[in-house]
Amino acid sequence: MRPHPSRTLRHIIAIGGAVALTLAIAAPSVASAPAEATATLGEPVPYLIENVHAAGKVLEIGADDAQSTGPSDAPRLAAAAIFSKETDAASLRAQAVLAYPVTGAADTYVFANADGDVLARKANDDPWARYVEISDLTVAEAATDPGAQWRAVDAGGGAVYLHNVRPYTNGATAALDMYNWATADGAEIQTYDAGSAAVQKWYLRSLDATVAPQTGRTDLGVAPTLPSSLVASYSWGLSHTLTPIAWTDPGAGAWQTEGTVRVTGTATGYFGEAVPVAAEYLVGSLGAARDVPVSAHVGMTVAQLRMLAPSKVERTVSGSDVTVTAPVAWDWSAVTDASMAEEGTFTVPATAATGFAAQLVVTVVAVEEVNILREAGVHYTFTHKDDTRFALTDGVRTVPGFADWRSGGAANRVNPNTVSFYFDAPRQITGAAVYDIGGTKNIGSVTVQYRTLTGGWRDLPAESTTWPATNPTADLSLVVDSETVLATGVRVAIGNKSTATWMSLSEVEVYGPGTVPAS
Repeated sequence: MRPHPSRTLRHIIAIGGAVALTLAIAAPSVASAPAEATATLGEPVPYLIENVHAAGKVLEIGADDAQSTGPSDAPRLAAAAIFSKETDAASLRAQAVLAYPVTGAADTYVFANADGDVLARKANDDPWARYVEISDLTVAEAATDPGAQWRAVDAGGGAVYLHNVRPYTNGATAALDMYNWATADGAEIQTYDAGSAAVQKWYLRSLDATVAPQTGRTDLGVAPTLPSSLVASYSWGLSHTLTPIAWTDPGAGAWQTEGTVRVTGTATGYFGEAVPVAAEYLVGSLGAARDVPVSAHVGMTVAQLRMLAPSKVERTVSGSDVTVTAPVAWDWSAVTDASMAEEGTFTVPATAATGFAAQLVVTVVAVEEVNILREAGVHYTFTHKDDTRFALTDGVRTVPGFADWRSGGAANRVNPNTVSFYFDAPRQITGAAVYDIGGTKNIGSVTVQYRTLTGGWRDLPAESTTWPATNPTADLSLVVDSETVLATGVRVAIGNKSTATWMSLSEVEVYGPGTVPAS
């Protein structure tokens, strides 16, 4: 066995406390590949190997606090270390496992620490064959020993099983296992028959950092101010501010030509590693805004139209097909409800304070009156409904689609009861109808209300109807026309004639202009 200058063989494997990050950078300098690595192995990738069952615990090869396993005089074979976002960089480097890909074997690795200690399973003729150990082999030699190789098998949810390439004597697959469902610091990690338990699932947490792409625009001939700091993210949740950043100056001439300029640089990551960063700038002057088409319908109000108008527009950039988003304010001073009284097209300009030219192109079209409740973007609720179906918007007026029976008799009736409909977008309402035909014939009164833009409820301003409307007949067939209102919902409140029975409804209809096609 190779000598270990820093410690004896007694301490083999532990689970220790660690943290992980994700940034698209060069391999961090948490450890260097031992000199004996050969062409049979690829370049190592450092990982923190976290157990799914023992969340926050990671595999550590050669830990000093590993619990003893097997006979009392047996070496300590495996242990767990705390996995914490506050763990310092030096501790994380110590817990990093170098995964050497085995050439020609998919998803198969030799695991070692920075000192070149290789994680292996004991030989099948060993009485403790389920246990792991530090192998006598060098990293290069381990490339030809199946007992020192581990195959990563997809376990779902971003986790993997780590199967030892050498099966047990009985042919069963040996899987790296958080032994006996332990979670304590220093707890054993051994192998066991492969299964699907969480103790055999592991996250390979990358120690590489990711930096969000940096993009911008600058006018022709103007060098931009490059970021002085960026945020790097690591896969276990840590964020680290990269500052200062050493940018490579592309030279003043780079900004004299329209097009895209890419600037690269480096910064120092959490582990002291060099993190490459980049920024791309579009060189070109901003031009006019593209026209914004908006569809409206005859009878739409200015208030409703203003809700459809965007707060940002796309501006062109010289020398490219690219557009950039810019905030805009619209000048509504010349627009009135009369502007949408008939079919046609008109424009709405941007305000002078916007700083550039832009316009809405409004196309007004005629639409038919529809039952709004049968269109998309409508959701319902109620105060109480029994376990029968809800079918108040299926177009059938003669079959009950709502009933509010409840056990307990007259003393437990729900009176009044309400059914409410909410709209995804404000809609104009011009009338409503409520039916109870073929039901319990117990509707004594009805009130129809609309929900305002601020969320309050008001009685629908119906023509020739006073709320609550009394129903003197057995069945209910209430149809009302209304002054046009802009609503975010409608609700119907019903009161019973008698507590001797419950109430039912067969259909609710709300009328207004149909939705216009999108521009």
